[in-house]
Amino acid sequence: MQGPQHNLDDDWEGLDPTQSRTGSRTMLYAGIGIAVLFGLVVCGVAVYFVWSQFLSDPAEVASPPIVVPTSAVEETAVALTDQPDIAPTSTLPASAPTVPASSGTVTAARLTAPPTIDGVLGEWTGVAAVSSRNRVYSVAGWDGTVDCTAVWQLAWDDTNLYVAVRVTDDIHVQNASGNLIYRGDSVDMQFDTNLQGDYDNSLSPDDFQITLSPGSFAGSGPTAFRYQGTASGAILDAPGGHHVTVAAQQTSTGYTLEAAIPWSDLNLTPSAGLTIGLSLNANDNDTVGTAVQEVMMSNNPNRTLTDPTTWGTLTLE
Repeated sequence: MQGPQHNLDDDWEGLDPTQSRTGSRTMLYAGIGIAVLFGLVVCGVAVYFVWSQFLSDPAEVASPPIVVPTSAVEETAVALTDQPDIAPTSTLPASAPTVPASSGTVTAARLTAPPTIDGVLGEWTGVAAVSSRNRVYSVAGWDGTVDCTAVWQLAWDDTNLYVAVRVTDDIHVQNASGNLIYRGDSVDMQFDTNLQGDYDNSLSPDDFQITLSPGSFAGSGPTAFRYQGTASGAILDAPGGHHVTVAAQQTSTGYTLEAAIPWSDLNLTPSAGLTIGLSLNANDNDTVGTAVQEVMMSNNPNRTLTDPTTWGTLTLE
């Protein structure tokens, strides 16, 4: 007996492979689309952030603070503290000069009668004295022996400044002459004759140096030499020479020296109370047969040749 005809549609109902494959692909495509869209969004945000950083105003971006190490600050402070004092370069007002008052302060007594310039100092009893005991110069190789000191006395009248010096020196050497006598045993005086007008740390034409030599005591006699400052700050032989009278006597411990320095050699008119700059120095040479300034002793511990502010003062009583 032939059975009923088989219906294939009924066998595959709900199992249609075409239906199933289509749904899976749809879900796959949807997932891919969502993933791609999410990626695009993320990339867009990233691109926007980076782009905004490039376009932003640099001034609006805060710079990180600079931290200086504490040690560096301390070293700077120490370095500044260790810097030497710098001398002023400007001229001080004439009405208020700053004049050092120290061991460099010297006075000169007013005389009623001039002393005899012979190197014998008996007439100087009672006149105030000042000593040159500060070493302010020495040559390389100096052995450190301090064997030269000078004790000064000063007086004045309307014509001259008078000087008496007792020098203690164990070896006397003076082989030089003229403007080189400072290279042998000698004394010298540095004057700033316009202290109120140009108290400054450089030389000028109102500054003078007068060097006094006792001579060799074996041939050359006592002599003097005058130097003068220049507008450029140098010190040269003074025009016109000098008119200084000088005499000396050799002693068992050194020598005595006496001099009369005309005020005209300093371009000054004296008066009681006048104050000028002054440094009192002694030059020493202990090497026989040479002409060399080995040591200088001064009454001013900081005396410098070309700086009148280191010379101290002289006041006429």
